[in-house]
Amino acid sequence: MQVGIVGGTGALGRGLARRWALAGVDVLVGSRDANRARAAAEQLAEELADELDEAGGRLDGVDNLDAATAEVVVLAVPWDGLDAVLAPLTEALAGRVVVSAINPLAFDAAGPHNTPVAEGSVAEAIAARLPGARLTAAFHSVSSRELNRLEHPLDDDVPVVGDDEEAVATVVDLAGRIDGVRAYAAGPLRLSAPLEQLTALIISINKRHRGHAGLRFTRLTPR
Repeated sequence: MQVGIVGGTGALGRGLARRWALAGVDVLVGSRDANRARAAAEQLAEELADELDEAGGRLDGVDNLDAATAEVVVLAVPWDGLDAVLAPLTEALAGRVVVSAINPLAFDAAGPHNTPVAEGSVAEAIAARLPGARLTAAFHSVSSRELNRLEHPLDDDVPVVGDDEEAVATVVDLAGRIDGVRAYAAGPLRLSAPLEQLTALIISINKRHRGHAGLRFTRLTPR
């Protein structure tokens, strides 16, 4: 499977690229600047070195438009810059499985909080902008810092929501390839808002308790 990460040079994009490449997935690290993307992919490949060869994964740096041609495309860009990123990708993303990993996150003196989104959630806003995409939402509760710290094993549940059941199943499979991640189909796209809002809560908990907590569901057997 090939996955493209739009915004792949950011912390979340790099973390997902690392973990997927080590799971044998071919990853297109995307950026608006192709040179920056190539440099990031080369750095990641160099850091992973022999582990990457053994896993059989591949890392390539490309511009966002090329990243949008992958079988699965992850959107990992800041919410406030989303429209500028999506505008040139609309045609390329039609019919593709797309994952929104974007949170409407902001910070003030009291700490992290969620900014209002007119459509209800970032994922629903993306759905309005990409009517032809097979949109899902996932990875909102996974720490980008922990994704990038390979010496720290992950132990995270990843709910995946979306209205296209086949697309959701594809993303559940892809997420589950990451060591330490348990992915679950969690319902329709309208449930993306509470998923996105978890990020601010988890950051606040970790800041208060100086921890690295993620999300886990207890007493759950996957179906």
